[in-house]
Amino acid sequence: MKLPIGLRAVLVAVLSALLFVGLAGTATAAPPGKGSPDRECAERGVPLSKISVQLYTFADYLNSGTDEQAQHEEVLRRLAEMGYRNVEPYTLSGWTAEEYAALLDEYGLKASARHVDVGSPANPADIAQIIADNRTLGITYFGSGSTAGAPWIGELETEADWIAYAEYLDAVGEQARQAGQTLFIHNHDFEFTTVFGDRTAFDILMQHTQKKNVVSQLDLYWVAFAGLDPVEVVEEYGKRIQLLHVKDLNPELENRIEIVGRGSLDFPAIFDAAHRVRYHVVEHDPRFGDPTFDPFEAAEVGLDYLTSVTY
Repeated sequence: MKLPIGLRAVLVAVLSALLFVGLAGTATAAPPGKGSPDRECAERGVPLSKISVQLYTFADYLNSGTDEQAQHEEVLRRLAEMGYRNVEPYTLSGWTAEEYAALLDEYGLKASARHVDVGSPANPADIAQIIADNRTLGITYFGSGSTAGAPWIGELETEADWIAYAEYLDAVGEQARQAGQTLFIHNHDFEFTTVFGDRTAFDILMQHTQKKNVVSQLDLYWVAFAGLDPVEVVEEYGKRIQLLHVKDLNPELENRIEIVGRGSLDFPAIFDAAHRVRYHVVEHDPRFGDPTFDPFEAAEVGLDYLTSVTY
C-alpha cells in the first residue's frame, strides 16, 4: 500500500542515513555541444518550446559588477545564442515591465514564468500590479521564489499558520485565474520535512488550495534533498505539477546542487512520470563567491542534456 507523503517524510527523518537510497539513476544523454537554435533532437529529448532557465542561476554574476543591467543583458544575449527560447526571471534589474519585455523581444526570448514575491497574510503584496506587469511581460505563470514558511522568513510555525497561508494563496490564485494567469507554489525541502501529524506542509498547501487556482512548480533537487523520490511526488499530485525546476544532486559532495546530468537524479524516470508539465526549467542555485562555478556552463550543459535525454 502506498504511504502518504507526510508519513513518508516522518519515516525519512527517522532513517536519515538512508536519505538518498533509490534516488541514484543513470540518465541517457548526448555529450554536451555548442548551442544553436537548431539543437532539437529528433524523436527524443524535451522540445525547446518546453525548456526554460531560471535566471537566479546568474544571481552571483549579476551582483558581481557595477552595472547589473549590462550584465543582465549579457546573460540574455548568451542564453539566446545557446539556443534557449524561454527564460524565467526573478528580477527585472530596475527595468520597467515594458522595458524588460522589449529587451526579451530584442533577443528572441519569451518569459515562461516569473518569480515575484506574492506576499502572505502578514505581508500581502500588490497582486493587481503584479498581474498588470505579467500581462505586459507576456507571462502566464508566476509565484514567489520561496513560501512564507522558509526558516529565513519565519512567518509560519503552526499548522494553522500554514492553512491560513494556503487560503491566502488560493485567493491570490483566484485573482490571477480571473486575469488569465496561473499562480504556482515553488518548494524547497522544508515544505516536505515540516510535518503535522500525517501531513507535510506541502500536503497542506495542496489540500487548502484549489487546483483551478494554484499549481506546483516542483523543484526536483529540493524534493530529493528532503529524502523523497520525485517520481512518487509527481505521481501523487499529477496535474497539479505544471512546471519543473530541473537541477541535480551530488551525493558525493555533501548533497550539493549539481549541474544537470552530472548528479544522481533519475531524470528520465521523473520526466516520464511528469510528461504533462508545461516547462522544464534548468536551474543551478549560485555558489556565491566560488570562482570555479560558471553559471553559463550550467545553463548550456543543462540545455544540451534536456534536448537529448531519452525517456
